[in-house]
Amino acid sequence: MYIEFHPLEPFLPPEAKILMLGSFPPPRNKWSMEFFYPNFQNDMWRIFGIVFHEEKEYFITNKKFDAVKIKDFCYKKGIALYDTATAVKRLRDNAS
Repeated sequence: MYIEFHPLEPFLPPEAKILMLGSFPPPRNKWSMEFFYPNFQNDMWRIFGIVFHEEKEYFITNKKFDAVKIKDFCYKKGIALYDTATAVKRLRDNAS
């Protein structure tokens, strides 16, 4: 069975105060950007848009998540991101 290695480097702003840990990114064909929580079906960045900017689509540009805007937000808010797994064997073609 194929072992898949994590495709992203940890995102660690120097002044980070919060570390958000996910599990592992979905398959690359589900990505709408090259950053954490890239699946456009995932509502995390929409929720952050509502909570911090009162706008559900704040982090969306051209029907994709805007990685530059998200990274800038995370730097300003001191949010670091990474995942708990660095290598996985996918049993299905999804994030489970």
